[in-house]
Amino acid sequence: MKTLTGMLLLTSLVLTPEVRAENATDLQTLMETGNCVACDLQDADLRNLDLRGANLEDANLINTKLHNTNLSNANLKGANLVNADMDGVTLSNANLQQAQLRGVLMVNADLEEANLQGADFTLHDGERSILTGSNLRNADLRGAYLRGIKLKEANLEGADLSYTDFSTDYPENSTSESVFNAALLAVPFAIPGAVLGVVGEIVIPEAASFNADVSYANLQGAKLTNANLQDINLHEANLRNADLQNSNLHHAYLVNTDFSYANLSGARLSNINMEGANFSNSTLMQTDFHLSYLVNANFSDANLTSAQLTEVNMENANFSGANLRETVLNSSYLVGVNLSDSILKEAQLQDINMSRANLAGANLHNANLADSKLDNVNLCGATMPNDDISQVGCTAINVQQ
Repeated sequence: MKTLTGMLLLTSLVLTPEVRAENATDLQTLMETGNCVACDLQDADLRNLDLRGANLEDANLINTKLHNTNLSNANLKGANLVNADMDGVTLSNANLQQAQLRGVLMVNADLEEANLQGADFTLHDGERSILTGSNLRNADLRGAYLRGIKLKEANLEGADLSYTDFSTDYPENSTSESVFNAALLAVPFAIPGAVLGVVGEIVIPEAASFNADVSYANLQGAKLTNANLQDINLHEANLRNADLQNSNLHHAYLVNTDFSYANLSGARLSNINMEGANFSNSTLMQTDFHLSYLVNANFSDANLTSAQLTEVNMENANFSGANLRETVLNSSYLVGVNLSDSILKEAQLQDINMSRANLAGANLHNANLADSKLDNVNLCGATMPNDDISQVGCTAINVQQ
């Protein structure tokens, strides 16, 4: 790494007024050897440098400028990068385990296959980390603190986000959390979940501004088992084939989000706006959807065995071919829902409005339909709770066949 170009760059760095005199020696060590363990580079200007493979373990890089710097394969384990300017930085295959990345600016950065286990991206001085448009494909983020982070349009395909924390981050001494929680208690759920999203985005803008924003991001095939995704914004994000087993998405915003072929078994998806979300062919065994808004959602061919869908608005949702065995749907709103060819054996369907629903070919063996409204329901060919085959809703052509 000791080159003429490097020495010229070092000279300009040492002379710049933004570099403190006390870290000039550490700068020289870094430029000449690439090895600067626990060195002090706070406030240094390291923009546009080639620092591939550098060893900066436990280094002080607070407020450091790393715009467009190449740190691929570098060792930044335990480094303090609080408030660093890292727009366009290259950190592919870099080691950032336990690194302090609070308040960093990292737009359009490349962190493909980087090791970010236990990294801290939480708020600093009220500023949150911004990784909009960054590449984190196949990155290891296990146990990372991503509260309030901005990852809009980021690529997290194949990333490991197990046990990560995406929950809302509040500045110290803020009243946002208490105000937000108080407002939620006052929300009327006459139509389950109908006002969700509005609360977070309009009524309590201060609280919503600190939610993690992962909207439009690519999380295809990502691993999010046991992750805390409470209050996260995943609007139109791609989570196709992702693993979200036992994850917490309470109060998240999932409008038009793609969960097709994903595994959400045991996940918590309560009090959520999921209008138009795609859960086709997904695994949702024992998943909790209580008080959510699932209007126009797609659950075709999904496995919802023993799922909790109580007090949920599912108007015009598509459950065709879905497995809802032993699923609890009590007190929900299923007007116009498509349950054709679905399995509803032993399902709890008490006190439900299923007007205009399509249950043609559905299997309702031992299902409980007590006090449910079935006006204009198509039950043609459906297996009823007593195992009779229904002709309700069949046309003359259906009967002849």
